[in-house]
Amino acid sequence: MSTNDVIYDALTRHQVFLQRYAKGREREASAFVRNILEESIRTLDMDLTDIPVSVLDRVTMDLMDIGSGGYQRYSSAFIQEMVEFVDYEVDFNYRLLRDNVRANIVRPSTNEAVGTTLAQIMKLEPRKGYTINDSLRTFGYRKSYQVAQIVRDGYMFGESTDQVTQRIMDITGTQQRQAATLARTITNHVSINARNMVIRQNGGVIQGYKWISVLDSHTSLICASRDGTIYEDKDSNPKPPAHFNCRSTIAFIVDGQYDLGPDKTSRRPADGPRGGKTVRDTTNYEKWLRRQPVAFQEEVLGKAKATLFRRGNLSIGRFVDDSGKVLSLQELRELEPLAFEQVGL
Repeated sequence: MSTNDVIYDALTRHQVFLQRYAKGREREASAFVRNILEESIRTLDMDLTDIPVSVLDRVTMDLMDIGSGGYQRYSSAFIQEMVEFVDYEVDFNYRLLRDNVRANIVRPSTNEAVGTTLAQIMKLEPRKGYTINDSLRTFGYRKSYQVAQIVRDGYMFGESTDQVTQRIMDITGTQQRQAATLARTITNHVSINARNMVIRQNGGVIQGYKWISVLDSHTSLICASRDGTIYEDKDSNPKPPAHFNCRSTIAFIVDGQYDLGPDKTSRRPADGPRGGKTVRDTTNYEKWLRRQPVAFQEEVLGKAKATLFRRGNLSIGRFVDDSGKVLSLQELRELEPLAFEQVGL
């Protein structure tokens, strides 16, 4: 078995662990949000229809303070968790590489791993990026402001305290899901950054990395278009997370001169309309999707794009631009008029 086979199999299994670990961080984030909103509701212990504006200002400032303090406590606890997690991930990737190549492997220091991870930009949207601290701080401010604005709006429209309280309760589920999504995304970012640090420290041994997306109907077009791509520029080329909720990962590609054995046919999990199974690791998302039923292709791409994919023979990569932005049908029509004409759209 070759080194790259061993590494691919190990990282595929490790991604299952990562998703389970992320689930725990999601539950913690959700609980924090619930506690903050419950404390906010307890603050509304007066009749909002019978208070002067000066009292309203004090109440909304108190709500912002509750949110700010609550999210600050959450952020501190979460970042400390990520500090410990990045050291674990660096060690896992270092040992995986060390045990499977004929070369001396360098382990990034813990201080370097922590500093780089906290400073690294998460490119979650085309042309936008956030550090972990910035994303947590921005999230906390926006969610706190949302609660305060509900109270201001309720006061302006003469709503009772019970009505305002209900509207805060109505957003609880959404804020919990958003917090869980952020926690999951940051966790994946930390894992990928740790792996990339090992790659960069051992550039003479590692040729590049391979993008690995999940083979199911929930994978985004940007991740589907990058699945299986091998990138040699370890600094400039894209890495997950490509967006919020991104589940993609990367596997490093070892230079053949350091390999320990011959290649074999590795397998990767896939979850299609007929249930879960495994396919060859050389099967990328596009090859896999072309073998799926029409209804499944339409579930993933939408009816029009699925038609262009199937009958117009457009690759998934044509549905996104170079920055990762998903193209609208009109934008796609301007770029691919012959494909639209061919399928009659």
